[in-house]
Amino acid sequence: MIDQVLNAVVGLLNDHIGNTEPEVLLGNLSLIESSQQGTDTNISDRLVVSVVNIQEENILRNNPSNRQVFDNMGLPRGVARNPDLYLNIFLLIGANKEQYTIGLQRISQVISFFQANSIFTEAEIPGLTASGLDKIIFDLHSTSFEELNQLWGIMGGKYMPSVVYKMRLAYFSSIEEGMEVPLVKSIDAQFRNKPN
Repeated sequence: MIDQVLNAVVGLLNDHIGNTEPEVLLGNLSLIESSQQGTDTNISDRLVVSVVNIQEENILRNNPSNRQVFDNMGLPRGVARNPDLYLNIFLLIGANKEQYTIGLQRISQVISFFQANSIFTEAEIPGLTASGLDKIIFDLHSTSFEELNQLWGIMGGKYMPSVVYKMRLAYFSSIEEGMEVPLVKSIDAQFRNKPN
């Protein structure tokens, strides 16, 4: 699912840049320094999008596991299922370009693309809701010099013009219907007087 969404976004980025050959590829930036022989995609002289971290958005996980749904006749019934899963996926977009100024130009084009298109829904990415995703939101993620140093150190490469985006609220809904549970029909609360 993540690969399908990212491939669709990479396609939209390529349309935005407008070259005849694909300028943006989904790939592993850590492979730039190593030999590229035998790989299907050549990431040299390209803009490369790499996933560098995936984390759960814990704040949004507090949804109830028991829910009320309606059947075909409009009658309510209770269903128990796992809460939805919200993810933050951090993307490193590096300009692995032979000419430095073109790399800077491509990074500027990426920033302007996500500034104009920060939210993606079914209208922009067909099949999004069928995949269990509601919407995808891209936020520019500011990194300090120390974080950049650590990130590029982990990637095993030398720094190149790059930008980090957080793809957030990628939400995976449980495909399975869940186990049926009884509905709460009434709450019986009795109040007792406290003695003085």
